[in-house]
Amino acid sequence: MGYLLSTVDFQKMGEFIYRKTGIFLEAEKHYDKLAKYIDGRCKTIGADSFRKYFYVLRFEDKDGNEFQSLVNGITVNETYFYREKEQFEVVVGRILPELHAKRPKHLPIRILSAPSSTGEEPYSIILHILEEGKIVEERDIEVVGIDIDSTVISKAKAGKYTERSIHAIPKPVLNRWFKARPLGYDLIDDLIGTVDFKVANVFDRSQMRQLGKFDIIFSRNMLIYFDDASRKEVAMTFYDMLNPDGYVLLGHAEYMSRITSVYKAKKIDSTLIYQK
Repeated sequence: MGYLLSTVDFQKMGEFIYRKTGIFLEAEKHYDKLAKYIDGRCKTIGADSFRKYFYVLRFEDKDGNEFQSLVNGITVNETYFYREKEQFEVVVGRILPELHAKRPKHLPIRILSAPSSTGEEPYSIILHILEEGKIVEERDIEVVGIDIDSTVISKAKAGKYTERSIHAIPKPVLNRWFKARPLGYDLIDDLIGTVDFKVANVFDRSQMRQLGKFDIIFSRNMLIYFDDASRKEVAMTFYDMLNPDGYVLLGHAEYMSRITSVYKAKKIDSTLIYQK
């Protein structure tokens, strides 16, 4: 028995998802996953064909919950604490002191993690700031985490993590900021709520504007899922969201110079960063 989703319908569905999220689905990589998801949803909502499911998605999904469920089903959330830790060290050791000296003292330094997935990246930022300890005593620092997947945002707010998620955290840091449980670790109560987590789509200009301006934006390993036009759109959205002289940090396989020339590339130690 085959899937309800034909290869022709995959193209139609892919175009629909792309228009709303910028995520480009390739048949070789994504057909089976999307087809299995749609079969499951059709069974749940009582639809016996892709056509009926697609009608519900386009015309009856007034609150957006069906589309949100679809996005949750197809996005990949692979991360762990202290991943590419050199970037956190550069932020705390070099970028934050620079911004602290430049910015008016009454203003917070604001950091965005997009996408934040289940919270490992923004909480890694928080942990590095707390472990450094000096700037946070003199200046308010706000960390915001966004993701298009509402399920991972809920998990991030809960602050519960597996052994795999915490494997790269130094033991003294782990012991200070986490509580062990039988099947993993929980953030201590004092850390819960230190990141402001929100469901947001980087292609929704209204949602992004509502987040306000930032001094640092982490966006690691998201742009690789987009095509060139979508990458440029997101890069320019980030540019508009940055305060003057603000910074963007990308994943090691991503290069802003291949997307747009509006940023100034800088290398600090072995870390490549991009400045407005």
